[in-house]
Amino acid sequence: MVSAVFHSPLEANVPLSSPATVSVVAPAKAAAVAVPAPVQTVPRKPLDLRAFWMRVLPPLAGFGLLLLVWELIAMNSTTGFPSPLVTAKQALAVFADPFYSKGPNDQGVGWNVLSSLQRVALGFGLAALVGIPAGFAIGRFEFLARMFNPLISLLRPVSPLAWLPIGLLVFKGANPAAIWTIFICSIWPMVINTAVGVQRVPSDYMNVAKVLNLSEWKILTKIL
Repeated sequence: MVSAVFHSPLEANVPLSSPATVSVVAPAKAAAVAVPAPVQTVPRKPLDLRAFWMRVLPPLAGFGLLLLVWELIAMNSTTGFPSPLVTAKQALAVFADPFYSKGPNDQGVGWNVLSSLQRVALGFGLAALVGIPAGFAIGRFEFLARMFNPLISLLRPVSPLAWLPIGLLVFKGANPAAIWTIFICSIWPMVINTAVGVQRVPSDYMNVAKVLNLSEWKILTKIL
């Protein structure tokens, strides 16, 4: 009798799984420190001495030549023509006390300057008071432009020296004549420039004003 021996199957050796590898993540670094960009310095241009002296020397040479000729004329003059040094001393004496007053015909240079500035202010102010409104009217209305353009073209080139005797004849005084001369010489540029400025206003604005039926006052204050 044959006995069969049954052997139990060998238990398979199950290999132990390797321990799970834990990936270690390095902690995030702190916010990166911003490194300032290097400042780019613009190289300075070297000083051009030749250009500098070409700007400085010619005026100095011209002024020196004037003083030299002046001194030579004063040295050879028999009529007491003052030299530059004598003129400088007298100028210092005049400007040392500019506001002295020793009567109506003997006053310091400061009072004379103030009187001249007063005449200029009055003449220029009167010219602005008359010339600017006249320029607006001439630039706004073609009829007025055609009427006054020949007169302005005729009177504008007249020299101020020609207006001064007329002022003396009419006003019988030096001060009003001077104000009149400043006035009549200042009014023409004001009239012409104001009229040209008004005429250069875009025509679209004027067409809109016509459509809206704006008054002349509105056109003057809102458009012109």
